[in-house]
Amino acid sequence: MKTASIRRASMDAIVAQGEREFPFECCGFIIGDDAVEEVRPIANIQNAMHAKDPAAFPRDARTAFLMEPKEHLAVMNEVDRRKLALRVVYHSHPDHDAYFSATDRAQACSFDPTEPDYPDTVYIVMSIRAGKFARAAAFAWDSEKKEFAETPLTIS
Repeated sequence: MKTASIRRASMDAIVAQGEREFPFECCGFIIGDDAVEEVRPIANIQNAMHAKDPAAFPRDARTAFLMEPKEHLAVMNEVDRRKLALRVVYHSHPDHDAYFSATDRAQACSFDPTEPDYPDTVYIVMSIRAGKFARAAAFAWDSEKKEFAETPLTIS
């Protein structure tokens, strides 16, 4: 089973973002390699999309996230340019548990519903309850089961 490991500073940064952006979902990436690990928060534009087209975007940012596309692309370009890895995709669940929902899976498999867009990337979901961090859980792709499974999360 794949395990997830991130540095304490990265965990502290994503928890702070989740608490700061409560009651809305936060989102972002952790990029790096063996020597470096950096958090890249991404704006959640779900509220704007919901306001603009509620039929196409029925949920607001209290229960969904949509990464701002230019920021998302900028991080992907940085990963390529610096020859780093996309180590973690993270988001929060305000006033809900830290679980990998059907929506999370659909977003993680946006190009092909049977395979993740980033098969070697870990997904971290944080439960933020009443504005305070409650728990984080990590999920990794199980290629045999063709599903995301919760995996141990180590903070070092």
